[in-house]
Amino acid sequence: MNQYYPEQYPMDSPVYYPAQYQTMQVLEGTLGTVMGVIILVALGAWAFSLVKKAIKGEEVEFPL
Repeated sequence: MNQYYPEQYPMDSPVYYPAQYQTMQVLEGTLGTVMGVIILVALGAWAFSLVKKAIKGEEVEFPL
């Protein structure tokens, strides 16, 4: 019976294990979620400021 060991196979690149990939996926997902929340908060604050101006009776010009 032939047995093969990892030392027999030269590797030029580092070895990555599934746990490392999983950690990266969690980090990327978390980063994307945080960025999305930040954008939503910023857009909400901008829209709220326009509504406040309109309620006060000031002229509100839509930026498009």
